Amino acid sequence: MRIQEISARDTVTQEFVRQMIGRSTVLEYAEFYSIVGNADYTRKAPTASGGQFRALDADYPQNIVTPQFANPTLKILGDKVEVDRAHERRGQDIPSVRAQELLNFARDLGKQFQYYFFNGDSATDPNAFDGLKLQMPAGQVITAATNGLQVDVGNSDAAVKSQQQFMELLDQLIETVDGGAQVLYMDSRTLARLTTIARSQVTWTRNDFGRPVALYNGVPIRPAGYDKNGNRVIPHNETVGTATNCTSVYAVRFSEKADVTLATNIGVEVKDLGLVGVHYTHSVEFDTDLVILNDKAVARLEGIIIA
Repeated sequence: MRIQEISARDTVTQEFVRQMIGRSTVLEYAEFYSIVGNADYTRKAPTASGGQFRALDADYPQNIVTPQFANPTLKILGDKVEVDRAHERRGQDIPSVRAQELLNFARDLGKQFQYYFFNGDSATDPNAFDGLKLQMPAGQVITAATNGLQVDVGNSDAAVKSQQQFMELLDQLIETVDGGAQVLYMDSRTLARLTTIARSQVTWTRNDFGRPVALYNGVPIRPAGYDKNGNRVIPHNETVGTATNCTSVYAVRFSEKADVTLATNIGVEVKDLGLVGVHYTHSVEFDTDLVILNDKAVARLEGIIIA
C-alpha cells in the first residue's frame, strides 16, 4: 500500500501526507505494509535455486532452502507543531496560521524521510532506521571506476567515451535489480548531466503533481532532492579510491511486503492536541522501518563524478 492508503483518511491527514509526497520522491513509489505492535519477523525472498535437467533414473542434486528473515523494528519520526496563543490576541486567524504551519512542517518531514531513507544510520542516531546506503546487500554495488568516472560534456573522444561508459553503467545498474529497476534515484546535478548527454534515451512525462518526470530507457528518474537544512540527500562528496568528489545512483524495486518495502502500523498520525500551555499544538508521528526482503531488489552505482 502507498502511504496515503495506509494513513487515516481524514482531510487533515490526507493533505499532510500529500504535502510530504510533494517533497519526497521516495514516497511517490514506496510501498508499505501494516504490522501490529513494535516489530515484525518476516520471511525474505526464497533462496532455492531454480530448475535444472536430470538424467533418467538419477535424482536432482541437493537444493537446500535456508530460510532467511528480516526483523524490522518501528522507529518514530515526527515532532510537534506549536503556535503561540498570543497570535490570537494580536488579531491573527489562528486556524489559518495553524493549518499553514502544519503544512510547512509536512513538507520538511517529507524531506527528512527522504534523507533517512538513503542515509539513516542507527550507529549515529540510535532512534533512526538504517537507510539504503547502509543496508545495501553485498554484491549489489557497482563501482564506476577505481578512482571514479568523470562524466564530461562535449564531443571530444575522451568526453564521448565517458558518456558511453556512464550510460552502459546505468543499463547495468537497471538490470542488476531483479525484474529490472522500477525507479532510479540520483542528485539533480547528475540528472542534468544525463539529460544533456543522452537526449535520445531520455523521455519525459508528468507525475500526479503535474511536474515533469524524466525516464531513462523507460525507467523513471527521480531527483533525491534536499533535506530540511538544504543539504543534498545524495551528495557529491563520496570517496571512491582517491576521488573524494563522487556521487551515486540508486536503482530500486518497491513492493508491498516484498522486495524493498517499509513496515508501519497506521502510517502517518496527525493529532490536534488543542491548547497545551501557551501553544496550540499538533502532534505528528510516523512509525516506520525500511526493510529489504529481496537482496536483488536494490542496487547502487557509486563513483560518478560530475565536474
